[in-house]
This record gives sequence, C-alpha cells and structure tokens, in this order.
Amino acid sequence: MTTAPADVDTPVDRASLEARRAVARELQTAYRDSGVHAMPKIGMTTAAPAVSLTIPLSGWETSPFLIDGQLPVANPAAPLQHLLGQPDVRAKVTLVEFGPEMAAEVAVATCGDARRLAALVVERRSEAHNAALRLRAAFTKIGITEDDIYVTDGTVQIGDINAPDAVTLLEILTAGDSSAAFHELGLCDRWDAQGWREVEKLAQLLGRVVSEACGQYLESVPNPACHTCASSRPHRISLGSASPQQVLLLAGALTAACEPGARGDVAPLDI
Repeated sequence: MTTAPADVDTPVDRASLEARRAVARELQTAYRDSGVHAMPKIGMTTAAPAVSLTIPLSGWETSPFLIDGQLPVANPAAPLQHLLGQPDVRAKVTLVEFGPEMAAEVAVATCGDARRLAALVVERRSEAHNAALRLRAAFTKIGITEDDIYVTDGTVQIGDINAPDAVTLLEILTAGDSSAAFHELGLCDRWDAQGWREVEKLAQLLGRVVSEACGQYLESVPNPACHTCASSRPHRISLGSASPQQVLLLAGALTAACEPGARGDVAPLDI
C-alpha cells in the first residue's frame, strides 16, 4: 500500500524573509519603547506565522497590552486575543512556560498583521513612555547616548549620566555660558575628574539648571566612582524621578537650545 506524500513546508523566499525580519524589528522596537520585553522569532517557512513573539508575563506593566481594562480571567491569553481582534490583527495567543514563570506567545500571521500590531502597541504607549522617548531623542541629538532613561510607576527615571555628558547638558542649557561655574568647580573646558567633591558640586549645579528647565525641582544625585573602580567606569549623576510633563519640558528646552540662533536667547548661568 502506498501513501500520499506529505505536503512540504517550503522555505520563504529571500524577499519575504527580509520583510519578516523588518516587521520583527519594528515590533520589538514598539514593545521595547513601551517598556515591554518581547522576544521575536521569524517564521522561516511558508506555513509558519510571519513573526512569533514571546512576552514574559512578569516584570512589566501588563495592563495596556494584556487585560484591556477588563478584570482578570481564568485564561490570561483571552483578553489579549480579544484586544488583537479589534484592529483585525490575525494572531493566535497561547500561554507557554518561560522558566519558572509563564509567557504569552503571540503567533502573528502575516507581515501586515505584524505592522498593525506594532501600530496598536504605539497607540497604547503610556504618556510616560512617550516622554522618555522624547528625552532620549533630545539627548541623542546633543551627543548623549549612555543615558539610563526608563519608566516605573508612571514616572520617568533619569539616571547614570556620566560626568562629561553632565557638562554637555550644562553647556547646552546655559547657552555655553557656564565657564564661571566650571572655574568654580576647578574644571577647564571639559570634564577633568578630580574626585568625589567635584562630582557632588557638578551634581548640585546640574540639578539647579535642569530644574529651571523643567519648571519644577528635579533631584540630582552624584554617584562618583571610587578609587578602585574609577578606571572601569566614569563618575555618574542621576537626575532621579520626573513626571512626564517635566521630562517633556526638559526635552523641549534641549531641542530649543540647539536651534540656530538660540544661543543668544538663553539667560547666562548665575552662580
């Protein structure tokens, strides 16, 4: 007796594979910018979903993406499945084991469905996450890339700005007229690490200037490197917790200070 050959699940062509990779990156970025850790897996065959996402169910704010304002139900996958159906995202949600925890696995059918899911995630992004993105973009524009900006409990945490970047912030926000302040700190044109006392003075000065830009007090906490770790990490300053409104004001001040002709419009720093 002969049996019919099984259907062959053929690999996707190169163009389709690149399209799936592109939407996987788009999805991962959309979730990451919303404070969600989502791990994408690209479907390599025609029968496989375009992208599958594994989303751990612990350690992040689930409400905007999982329960959709509903009460918890016996099957945590059901509310997310319902949510995805609203913008017509064809995806199947299942629960899978993820180490000692559980995760939602979202198998997204096509690239078009993946783009609609990414748009849904962006649409539901919180005010705090939007503000954090604006500040990160403003930092990047002035050359600050080693920041630690994240959202917790609806507020934006701004931490681990290294000392040279702190000087950059001062120069931008004071229109470059901070030479008197640097002289008081014993600094030259750029940061010259002298020790924890100078870091504390720099943090105090940065806190005042940044608070003025935000319109409200923003804490500035020094985190100087000790003698044993100074060679492996720079002195750092944390600006602490800020409301979305404060963060947007700071981002706006940095953006405005970078506009052509803005240097002459910013008041000099009063020591």
